[in-house]
Amino acid sequence: MKYLQFALRNNELVSIYDVSNGLACDCVCPECGATLIARQGSNRTYHFAHYKSEECEKGIETALHLLGKRIVEQTKRLFVPRIPGIEKSVGKVTEYDEAIEEKRIDGSIKPDVQLRARMNLWGAGLVLNVEIRVSHAVDDAKKYKLLELGIPTVEIDLSNISTDYTEESIEQLILCGKNTKWIYSPRAKQYFIEEWLCDIKVSKLKYGKYYWVEYCPLNEYKTVYGRWWGELKCHDCGCADAISPVKILKCMGKLKGIDLEGIEKIEKIVRERGLLKSVDLVVNGEKLHREFCTYPIFKGNELIYDSEYGKF
Repeated sequence: MKYLQFALRNNELVSIYDVSNGLACDCVCPECGATLIARQGSNRTYHFAHYKSEECEKGIETALHLLGKRIVEQTKRLFVPRIPGIEKSVGKVTEYDEAIEEKRIDGSIKPDVQLRARMNLWGAGLVLNVEIRVSHAVDDAKKYKLLELGIPTVEIDLSNISTDYTEESIEQLILCGKNTKWIYSPRAKQYFIEEWLCDIKVSKLKYGKYYWVEYCPLNEYKTVYGRWWGELKCHDCGCADAISPVKILKCMGKLKGIDLEGIEKIEKIVRERGLLKSVDLVVNGEKLHREFCTYPIFKGNELIYDSEYGKF
């Protein structure tokens, strides 16, 4: 069971261990603003509870979210992961010069914290947006806007924190980078576009002396054997070039002829059964609309495509 261990006192976040017992704590719930009582007995974990009112469902989430933001704002340090798709990129703890809380950018997005540096830092540039995840991950619309604005952004996932967390333990988690991932980096633009727009992810396998790929979108999601790359014109998925079995490939066959690096804006993506149905893009200054056929992928009578993760 998770307990509310941080509350607001005079609009400042405080720990259950730094306040007086009972109503003398003078604290309120970070989510609903109700009066809290500090319970610091010997039988249970120290925690805050709502005084003469129902426990707030989102109080714990809000407190943890505020704590994560405060740590990043005050320390101006976090582990910046290696940039995916960039060979020489390495992850490391990075220190910034300035932290700005929830400043709206371009009138549309508002990161939890924006970190700024006077010098161009390896891996993150001069500006880095930081999102603190407790309940909801960054949605697709926000990801596409980050592409349009060209702003590097990472997400720190605090959704599975244990009940006995402290400010020190959360800070260590932020500095070790275990729960931090890239949402978007302009330096790896094509990597993220492929992640967002790939039709399906497939494996290139080898059976005897022949290679084969299951569920090829250019062949009505049927299995293609042997010299398939000579028969079906693929587009930058890696199947044609890979000379050995590959565990996961992102198929971009439906986007053949589109300059992926030239994509400036993703206006709309429509999927059917998890498969790419249509896209609206701005590519090199021109609007582009494409519609595609989709085919249900069955194994026997079972629909086997997982639309959420793009896996079988």
